[in-house]
Amino acid sequence: MVELHHFWSSVCSVRVRMALEEKRVPWSSRYVDLFRFDQLQPAYLALNPDGVVPTLVHDGLPIRESLVINEYIDEAFDGPALVPADAAARARMREFNRMCEDSFGPIVKLTLVKYILPKLRRRWSDDELKAHAEKRPSRFLKDMHGRALRGEIDEQELAECAQDIDALMDKVERVLASPEFGPDAQGRRWIVGSFSLADICLAPYMYRLYALGAGRYWSQTTRPNVARWYEQLSRRPAFKVAVEWPDESGNGYEEVGLTSQALAATHP
Repeated sequence: MVELHHFWSSVCSVRVRMALEEKRVPWSSRYVDLFRFDQLQPAYLALNPDGVVPTLVHDGLPIRESLVINEYIDEAFDGPALVPADAAARARMREFNRMCEDSFGPIVKLTLVKYILPKLRRRWSDDELKAHAEKRPSRFLKDMHGRALRGEIDEQELAECAQDIDALMDKVERVLASPEFGPDAQGRRWIVGSFSLADICLAPYMYRLYALGAGRYWSQTTRPNVARWYEQLSRRPAFKVAVEWPDESGNGYEEVGLTSQALAATHP
């Protein structure tokens, strides 16, 4: 039995939903509403002491951290391989995933200021939000949410975030343009040649950037390799299922004036 404790817009939850769908693993949803602070309830903290989503539970065994969960999914279940058979490609996949994890602080800040905090303030007072922030086991999240509540993440810092995102997208453009890995059997270019967990690692952040109005970071004239990669990725059925999970207690990005990406028809 496979259960996924997840939240609709959590990028790490999207990663794991996409991996499960790509592997065609049947799973049951256990929705954790972050805007109601379900992640801080004792029952959930018993599964995930850091109070973050997602957590995969397979036959009673909890697996945590999205990159770890996705490698577990690939190893534990039959289905299309999401990790390259070639050792060098596996190393490049893990290098890329590490780069993504190390580089996404700016997107986290943009998300917090433009999406998470506006949604939370429709449900809670600032005093209540400060009390919830203090309960967070993660020092990073406690500090980040505290700074946002105090208005300490200003426009200059957000402008610096935009520059950092530009730098990250430049790195992705170079990876996709590299001759190290050729196209797959269908002529499509992926991060390490064949479609893998590296593509799944990055995918949710691209969808999030679109919702934040940051689609300017790629186009046919600006980082064309990123644009082509994201266009082919966004047509995968697993991506559509993963990113279009409903906001079970609200009105999605649109509730705070943002816009969800309309996905084109899918194909494998």
